[in-house]
Amino acid sequence: MDILRAPELYIDKDGLWYADGELMINKEIIMLFASHLRKAGPDKYHIDWQNQLYPVRVEDAPFFVQSLTEQEGRLRIQLYDGRKFPLPPGNLIMKNNIPYISLFWQHDSKLSHPSYCELCKNVIERDGQYIIKYGADEWLVEEIVVQKGF
Repeated sequence: MDILRAPELYIDKDGLWYADGELMINKEIIMLFASHLRKAGPDKYHIDWQNQLYPVRVEDAPFFVQSLTEQEGRLRIQLYDGRKFPLPPGNLIMKNNIPYISLFWQHDSKLSHPSYCELCKNVIERDGQYIIKYGADEWLVEEIVVQKGF
C-alpha cells in the first residue's frame, strides 16, 4: 500500500492558492481548503481536515476580498474562495497603503483594489480621521506604517 504525500500548499499575496507550485483552479477545492484554514500562531496556518493538519504557507494575508457589494442595506464581501460575508465591524487597516480587514483573525483579509475603491465611495472625514460610513455602520480607517528591514 502506498502512503500519499500531502502537497505543499501556498497562498500568494493576491489570494491565489497553489499546490506543489501549481496554481489551483478548482473553486470547490479552494473553498473547501479555505473553510478549514486555521491559524496556529503568528504567520502559521494549517488546514484542519479529518483529524489531520496540513501546513499552508501564506505570503501576506490568508484571505483576499475579491469584491464588495450592497445587499439588503448591508455591505457584503466576497472572498477569492467564493464565500460571502457581511463586512465585519472593526477598523479598516492600511499597512503600507494596502487595505486589510479582520474577518476571522486580526488583519487576515486583504482587500482588492476594486473592493477598496468601492468602500472609498462612502468615506468621510471627521476630526482629522477618515471613516467609511454606510447607513448607521462605520469603519475607522487606521494607518499602520510597517518598516521593512535592511
